[in-house]
Amino acid sequence: MSNDASGAAAKRLLGATAVMAAGTFLSRILGFVRTMLVAFALGNVTAQGDIFTLATVVPNNLYMIFAGGALNTVLVPQIVRHTRHDDDGGEAYVNRVMTAFLLALGAVTALALVFTPQVMGVWMGDAWQAGHLAGHRDALFFLAYLTMPQLFFYGVFFLVGQVLNARDKFGPMMWAPIVNNVVQIAVLGAYAVTWADSADRSQPFTTEQMLVLGIGSTAGIILQTVALIPFARSVGFRYRPRFDLRGVGLGETFHLAKWAIGYVLLTQLAAVVVTRLASSATIVDPAKPGPGLLTYNEAYLTWILPHSLVTVSLATALLPSASRLAAAGDLAGVGEETARTLRLANTFAVPATVGFLTLAYPFANLVFGNGAGAADWHAVALTLMMFAVGLVPYTVQYVYLRGFYALEDMRAAFLLQIWISGANAAAALAWVTLDPNPLTVAPRLALCYSLSYVLGALLTYRSLARRVPSLEPGPMLGHLLRVLLASLPGGAVAWWLTGRVADSGRGTIALAFLASVALIIGLYVPLARLLRVEEVTQILALLGRRLGRGRRADAAARPAAPADDDEGLAIAEALAADAEDTARTPLLAYPKPESAEGLAAQPGDSVRAGDILDERFALERLLSRRGSTLTWLARDLTLSRPVLLHVLPPDEPRTLEILDEARRAAPTTDSRFLKVFDVVLAEGKPYGSYIVCEYAPGQSLELVLRQGPLSQAEACWVVLQVAEGLGHMHALGLHHRHLNPDTIVVTASGNVKIVGFLLEAALAPEPAGPDGSTESGERSDVLALGQVLYASLVGRWPGAAAYGLPAAPTDTRGRPLPARQVLGGLSPQISEIVDRILNPDAVPWRHPLLSVDLVALALREVVGGVDASHDLDRRLAFPVPPVGLARPAAPLGTRTPQVTAALGAAPAASGPVEDSLPLGATAPYAFDPDADDPGTETPPVAPVTPVTPFSPASPSQADIRPTRGAAAPPPNRPPVRDAADEPVGSEPGRIWLLVVAVMLAVALVIGIVGVFVNQYNASRSVPGRTPAAIAGVRDFDPSADGGDDSENGPQARLAVDGDAATAWLSERYGRSADFNGRKPGVGLLVDLGAEQRVGTVRVQVAGTTDLELRVPVDPAAAPSLATARDWRVVASAPGSAGEATFTLTEPVRTRYLLVYVTRLPPLTGGGFQAAIHEIGVTS
Repeated sequence: MSNDASGAAAKRLLGATAVMAAGTFLSRILGFVRTMLVAFALGNVTAQGDIFTLATVVPNNLYMIFAGGALNTVLVPQIVRHTRHDDDGGEAYVNRVMTAFLLALGAVTALALVFTPQVMGVWMGDAWQAGHLAGHRDALFFLAYLTMPQLFFYGVFFLVGQVLNARDKFGPMMWAPIVNNVVQIAVLGAYAVTWADSADRSQPFTTEQMLVLGIGSTAGIILQTVALIPFARSVGFRYRPRFDLRGVGLGETFHLAKWAIGYVLLTQLAAVVVTRLASSATIVDPAKPGPGLLTYNEAYLTWILPHSLVTVSLATALLPSASRLAAAGDLAGVGEETARTLRLANTFAVPATVGFLTLAYPFANLVFGNGAGAADWHAVALTLMMFAVGLVPYTVQYVYLRGFYALEDMRAAFLLQIWISGANAAAALAWVTLDPNPLTVAPRLALCYSLSYVLGALLTYRSLARRVPSLEPGPMLGHLLRVLLASLPGGAVAWWLTGRVADSGRGTIALAFLASVALIIGLYVPLARLLRVEEVTQILALLGRRLGRGRRADAAARPAAPADDDEGLAIAEALAADAEDTARTPLLAYPKPESAEGLAAQPGDSVRAGDILDERFALERLLSRRGSTLTWLARDLTLSRPVLLHVLPPDEPRTLEILDEARRAAPTTDSRFLKVFDVVLAEGKPYGSYIVCEYAPGQSLELVLRQGPLSQAEACWVVLQVAEGLGHMHALGLHHRHLNPDTIVVTASGNVKIVGFLLEAALAPEPAGPDGSTESGERSDVLALGQVLYASLVGRWPGAAAYGLPAAPTDTRGRPLPARQVLGGLSPQISEIVDRILNPDAVPWRHPLLSVDLVALALREVVGGVDASHDLDRRLAFPVPPVGLARPAAPLGTRTPQVTAALGAAPAASGPVEDSLPLGATAPYAFDPDADDPGTETPPVAPVTPVTPFSPASPSQADIRPTRGAAAPPPNRPPVRDAADEPVGSEPGRIWLLVVAVMLAVALVIGIVGVFVNQYNASRSVPGRTPAAIAGVRDFDPSADGGDDSENGPQARLAVDGDAATAWLSERYGRSADFNGRKPGVGLLVDLGAEQRVGTVRVQVAGTTDLELRVPVDPAAAPSLATARDWRVVASAPGSAGEATFTLTEPVRTRYLLVYVTRLPPLTGGGFQAAIHEIGVTS
């Protein structure tokens, strides 16, 4: 593709995505503002904050578990296909699908509403079950009842959004979430104004508060969904429920998407474990909460921003180009693309990690330290630092995982996610269980998440490196070390600067933060260039062009490099990079490779590279011409996938005939056929009608055979799959007529696809014979099966040289020699099947194979239940390198004079041989298509001798796998060096670099974390330890609560007499520890003599006692003796034995304290009674 065409493609692609990108960016910004407001109104480490977060997170998680994975991977392709193909624009189909899923979503939502306590119990930790938390549980359930309907509206929003996308309306779905964020911001702002100053956030929400937050949250999701309806009506879509749901055809798609759905389920199951642990940390003691779910989510949202803005965009550009390279068998290219993307991503991720580690505290102070979050933002800072440890491993794993997507191996992604999610959940559960200290739960959960991705990065690299041998660790580690060394000086200066002003005012902290960011960037860029981090140089060159410095800055900044290196240098060009990348990507599978070379636009062409047809299909590369019909590799902008477009000329007289044939092929349901997605009759447009077809992510059989013949198992299995697929269509009277190695594709998973059914014959009709007749469609397909099987077995084409294969040798009558005479060691049964197809009348007593069903039956009898897809998968992953035609030192056998004459070569040495190879074995050499005179140069041929029949029931695993080898490097790509080719002494250099990098990274993390952990603990500790004098004490047992206004009052002074041997005793209760069910508790009212600051209260008790520390609701009024409801809980200590220490998160000023017993310890002789030996107060 020319540079002009690439530029045009980039501009069109960027223009098509500008609206979506703007909406997504603004939505992210508003979402972050919403999170800041949650911290402002509810705090970061409060019971109310976690209650609200849990009530809103669960509906979203339920949507992802029950519908999200299925909707994304199953429904979208089907909706788009029917919208573009059906005569009614897919309205009937979409109505049926929407009815089915809305019924399912409605049922799930109804069940979730009915069983809300049980559903929430899955995400609630065990701490929520404590008896004193009944009010908090009730508040959570009430709020969940209000938010649970969001589950239904999430599903409706996605369904309607995909209908709009299918009709090329991309903007509404990206902009609609802004409506939700605006509503949330308004609701949280109103809440903060109304309740922020007076609310006790350790207490359950009041009914009014829950109504405002719950209804406001759900209203935002509803309005987000409703916002799409006018756009749906504007494109002509009217939803009408349809209940004729049978035959919707989602079964196969669900089967294909099973790994993707499983992947979603794994991530959500791990999220359930983490949510249970995080929510328990805050609620175990609402008056003294630890950082939990809200803290974890705030830190995660901050941490993920660099990944969302940089890595995701780079991976968007990587996946299409890597997919094309993988399908072309260019595994070295896949490795190069993946490594290049990872270097770019880590160029941002490493300095971002250093920034998070050094600036987490001032950032959290400025962003989350406002309003109610002013006292607990430290927890967000420490949790963010723990997440930062995993940013680079997460980036590495994310990019490498796209390598598996390019190889179409979702199964590997699923299996890797088992390890990652399992490690995260197991480590989190074990650590929190062994050390339940709630003050560090959220940071520890974040560190477990990070470490799970360290494991994930290692496992993903090892797994991908087996498939892509050129993916070496040395260059990546060296790049990481250079980027880290460039980042550390700026990080160290920023750390020092922000530490110096940590105790200053917020204005000073903000200026220091901004200066630190500038220092990190300002020192990083020149140091990176000094250390030859080429990606920084490339990014600067791009920024120079973006800022208008033109070509001079570009030329000055960019080193001499091939033009290819300019691709994907920046996030702004991520989507356009896909179009540019096609200029150097080998053709996947179709059509012929040579037809893709050197094709250029001609003056009469109605379309050019970069054109976008119907605002959806972006033309990338011209693949072939059939007269005036052009076959293009295109990009479906709606589904972001490659497709084939057959574009007819506007004046094509056979347009309707060709389109009719394409429509006849469209309903084909067998997965072995490449599907026709759409047939578009273009009227009144500058381009002609076109046909949209599935693009095969694999290699054509022609390309595979150029590497050498298949094993017998592989060859028979491929032809068997084609025969069985054609059998169904032949029964309907439909025939392919153009079957050959170029129209059979082996996918990256080793399966077989048939290309161009009916369409090939329509685009290029068979020429009529001398009598005006053409060969029957059935005979044409059967003969093609025999030719393909012959070529797959021996690497030669039966007839004239074709499809990159030399001609097969022939006998005196011009017929191809039997396959086993051309290549020794073939099974005689298989060779006979080939002969019964190609030469049906050669031997009168043999039954000819005249139908595809007979061919399939014969092959099934030979191969039995052997499935060679795995072998073909490995063959594509590890191609057998072509070997020249030099004759082997030990010949396979003696050739007969007839064969020798046919081959035109000197007789080979004679000798006895075993003429039968196992069915799965590959020939010991392969043909070189570039050898001189391929029509006459032929390897030795074994004689026709009796062989041992093959038994299909017992092939060994080793027999049916091709020999592993390295793929030959494609043109213009440097060959991959083997480990043996490395110069002696190069490895120690890599080792010391790795050691230095690890030591620096470990020292940095340990040092920063250690210092900030100490700061965090100091921020949570009690500022002073000055004992407070106690002026008086009395018993507390109000009659309004069920008491008798006296609870051993004369003994109350014994609890403050300074003698631990004496104690105040409650009355003795005989039946239960909860005061025989008469009252909520009893206690002692402590008078400090004057209002003063209270930081810590210690209470010595006998037995296991549940205690609460309370202060007056109205501190200005006299202490109430009427009811416990006039006192608010500031701390609690359930299950205290020996001594209970109340350390107040926020020290309070008060004159009066109430030490309140809510559960009595049992007595040895029976009954229940509390004993308080001593009460001590410090300020």
